[in-house]
Amino acid sequence: MKSESDFVKFLEKIKTFDKNIIKGIGDDCAVLKFHPKHKYVVTTDTSLLGPHFTKDYTPEEIGHKSLVTNISDIAAMGCTPKYALFALTLPKMSATWINRFFKGVTKLLKKHKISIIGGDTTKGPLSVSITLIGEQKYKILRRDKAKINDDIYVTGNIGSARAALLLKRGSEGHNYFRKHLVNPIPRVNIGLEISKFASSCIDISDGIAKDLKNIAISSRKGFIVDVDKIPIKPKFNFYVSKKLREICILGGGEDYELCFTCDRKYSRIINDLSNKYKIKITKIGTICKSGFSYRIHGKNYIPKVSGYDHFQS
Repeated sequence: MKSESDFVKFLEKIKTFDKNIIKGIGDDCAVLKFHPKHKYVVTTDTSLLGPHFTKDYTPEEIGHKSLVTNISDIAAMGCTPKYALFALTLPKMSATWINRFFKGVTKLLKKHKISIIGGDTTKGPLSVSITLIGEQKYKILRRDKAKINDDIYVTGNIGSARAALLLKRGSEGHNYFRKHLVNPIPRVNIGLEISKFASSCIDISDGIAKDLKNIAISSRKGFIVDVDKIPIKPKFNFYVSKKLREICILGGGEDYELCFTCDRKYSRIINDLSNKYKIKITKIGTICKSGFSYRIHGKNYIPKVSGYDHFQS
């Protein structure tokens, strides 16, 4: 057992005991059925000093980003976030830090009408664990329903968060990308809209190379991606050197954009959604029968990166 995916495969072998579990381990959220007409989705994420935030993050930024990682999972399932539980490990009890942390949190709670319903507090190295429960509105999106000839889309721009991490802190380039690292925007509205017609979806938390591969493996399909079409910020190539572009665009995580698949007949609807929400939604490839193919300037390309893994990075 060497990676996160190995651990997930291990857990998938453990027997479950409840018929209300529609989908357990292996997606952005578990899917539970407690009502004949509505299902619920549940996700949890832990954020730690080091891999998820650094000492230059403000408490407000830590609060915002810690909750976004969970909201983004709910968005990827095409659902509405509803209830949150917070488990905080704090080096010391500081009213100032806690007030500032929850200032960052409450902006998202108000925007998405999320209620805190419980949690836990312990003393130790700073750690934020959040469990978030969401509710089905239309269709629940999963990773395992992509179909051959489906188009592959991503929202927003890709690679900005990793660029901020790799560029020198305080530099002009780092400052240009930093807001995408510390204040990502979860695409809840887009997730809800595409749940009416998309075949599969995932949020880009570990990089396109890994997250799109998760869709393909779960769906038992392949993909062809045109790397030149992956959307990036206007000054991306100005600030990011050629040797860092691949790791940012294909291997960089923490964008928290959505990557989804759908029949090509929905292209006009997607364009309308892009205009409605003023969010770029870009076609970057196609689902095929098998194989994971990338192309640059029309030629086949083999990436050197495979995406982020806590135990291999």
